[in-house]
Formats: sequence, C-alpha cells, structure tokens
Amino acid sequence: MKIVLFVLVLASSSHQDIELQTSSVVRGSLGERVSLPCRIVGWYSVRALTVVWTKDQDVPVYTHRAGEGEAASGFQGRASLDQSQLDAGNVSLLLSDSSPLDEGNYTCQVGRASGRVELKLGGLGSRPQFLVDSFRSSRSLSLSCWSRGWHPNPVVSWTSSDGQTLTGAPLDDEEQGASVLKDVRDGVTLTVQSGLNVTCTMRNPVLQTQSEEVLTITGDFPPDVSPWLLAFWGVFPLVAMASGIIGYFFKRKRDSVKEKERQVREAEREPLMKQDEYAELKKELSAARAVSNSEWKRVLSKRTKIFSLTPGSEGPELSSGSHYWEVILRDVRRWTVGVKKEEAVLGRDSFPETGVWSFSYSPEKGYCAWLHPPFPITPSSQPKRVGILLDYSEGQLTLYDPGTKPAQRLYTFNAIFTTPVRPFYE
Repeated sequence: MKIVLFVLVLASSSHQDIELQTSSVVRGSLGERVSLPCRIVGWYSVRALTVVWTKDQDVPVYTHRAGEGEAASGFQGRASLDQSQLDAGNVSLLLSDSSPLDEGNYTCQVGRASGRVELKLGGLGSRPQFLVDSFRSSRSLSLSCWSRGWHPNPVVSWTSSDGQTLTGAPLDDEEQGASVLKDVRDGVTLTVQSGLNVTCTMRNPVLQTQSEEVLTITGDFPPDVSPWLLAFWGVFPLVAMASGIIGYFFKRKRDSVKEKERQVREAEREPLMKQDEYAELKKELSAARAVSNSEWKRVLSKRTKIFSLTPGSEGPELSSGSHYWEVILRDVRRWTVGVKKEEAVLGRDSFPETGVWSFSYSPEKGYCAWLHPPFPITPSSQPKRVGILLDYSEGQLTLYDPGTKPAQRLYTFNAIFTTPVRPFYE
C-alpha cells in the first residue's frame, strides 16, 4: 500500500513540473494546413498523458488520452497530433482545411500545465482591377480599384508616379454568397496628365502580403475632353472585364485540380475503385492540371536568368520579381527541389515554417509537397524535369511538369517572403 501511494505522489509531482512552450500568435492562409505549436520543455514523452486542446476557453477541439486521440465535432477529419512527435513532447495541433471559423484563441493543456495560441487566418484576394467611374471636362478623373476574395478586408493605398500619396475611400464591399470572403472596391479622384502612373495596392493585414496593379495614363489632354481619351476609357472597361473573366475561370480550374487530387488520394489509400475508373480519374486530373498555351508562354517569359542546378547545388540569391527555371532530374529515384532561405538547413524538418519550400520524390513517400505533414501529389507520369516559377512579390512558388504535352501544374505554395531565397537541388 505504501508503494502505490508513493508512485501516485511522484506522478502528480511530475505533472506539476511540466512547462509548455507555445507561440502567442500563429498566422496562416485560408484552406491550408496550419500548425499550432505546443511543446513540453525538455525531452518528455506524452503518450501516457492526457492532452486537451480547446478553442475560446470551452469549445472542445481534440483530446489525446491513454494513447488514443479523438477530434471533437466540427474538427473531425481536420484536427490531429503528429504521433511521431509525441515521444519528444511535441503536442502541436495540426488543423487542415482551415476556414475563418477556425480563428480564435486555442488552449493546449497537458496535465495541469496550459498554454494559449491565437490563430489568425488570411486570404489573399484576386489581382486588383481598375474601373473608370467618371471623367469631367476639367480633367478630374474618378477611378476605382476592385478585387475579390479577401479575408480580412485589405488595407488599400494609392500612389502616383509624381510622388503623391492619393487619398482613397471605400466604395462598397460585399460577401460572396454564404462565404465570409469579401469583394472590395476603393475609389480615388485625381487630375490626369500624360505619362502619369497610378498604383493601387491591397495588403492583407494578417499575411502581410500584397497585390497591386499599375495604370499608365498616356495621351495629350487639352482643357476639354479629347475624343481619343473618351475612346480609350471606352475600351478600358472591356479589357478590365475580360481580365476579370479570365481570373474567374482560372480560379475554377484551380479548385477543380484540388478536388481531383483529393479523389485520387482517397482512391490510392483505399483501392476499392475499379481499375478502369481509377485510370479515368487520373486522366481527368491530368486534364485539370493542364496549362494553356498562353499561360505557358507567360511562364516561360519569366526565364530572365538561366542557371543550371546539379545535385547538391544552389542557385543565385533571389529577392524580387518573377523567375522561372527548370531542374533536370539526374536521378529520378530520389530528389528534392525548391527554394530556401539563406540560413535554412535542409533535412527532415524542412518545411515552410523553417524557411524551405520544396517538392520531392522518394520510394517511401512518393511525390510530395513538403508541408507539415507532407502533402502527396499524383503526377500523370514520372517527371524527368521540374519547372519552378517563383513570384517573390506575390508570395507564390509554383511547380510544373514541363515534359508533358501540354505542361502540367503540380503544386503552388503560398508564402510570405521577407528575406532572399536560393533555388536548390538535393
């Protein structure tokens, strides 16, 4: 009896000594997987302990007890812990398919110890488009800048090439149906002059990324409105409308690719689908990934600096603009390509959170985009080379298979680049 009491007191004391390490704020992109960090200071296995994650103090999210984990209602199939990290005391909450409803304060509790993490999510909207609202004979032009799909509302700023910071005003913003994503429109009035550049910038306050568009005003402007100017502003809305239609169909195509990838992964995990049905599904995925000729020409036009990468090498430092390059896979049995921050170390923990954005293949894991955990990709055929498009200012890294006809888009990372990155091939 004394021995039993001694063990119980010792366990209680051990739990009281637990100290948790968390982050005060975690920022992530809507629809992506986010990790809410929570780790026991020191090397401490938690397999036999009870771990409870809650949201906003009393909403259950995930419970790990006696070696078993269970997600609460509303988080089933989305919330989990990395089982391979439990012996190291890592009980970070992994939350996939994040939505605005997931934002809030999360509490990680292990025994009597607890830590709090605030989750903030952001969605980067479409590239801004200019609309002409009115034009008076005094050359006073009213412009508006329109974009869709933002969360939360962006910070809008206007500048002109003559050094002025223009004062804009919100015109309207509305929800897209049942979604909380916003359509944003902001307006400004200015005096036109030939050669004037007007820039509309929309910045996401959570992701600290931005999207912008520049309008160049050209022509001779007499005191009254020139017929040529009227013709220009008559054609411009049509061009803006065409750009909006192209953006809409691009978004539909991207959503279709994600849905086909999900179906293929489910079929590979549970191979109950007939072989001909599975082949047809992969054929549909290949068609959805196909890049149009016009888009592929745009991608290849970014090939401003050509450099060759060999296994174990790195490319030049990139800190602005758009760049496209291709990596010839010397050994198709095992490889990793992508970009990394200067100080980042390649290894098992090479994720965007550690400054590495990469795509790889190995016999054990297959083709994967290296998120946390890795995101499986199903190419239509075995790539012999990988095309990589880095859009530093837009915060995107897109990987292509240029060997197919037509070329196919494999995966796109959304990131926040704040320091220079280097291409690499491992």
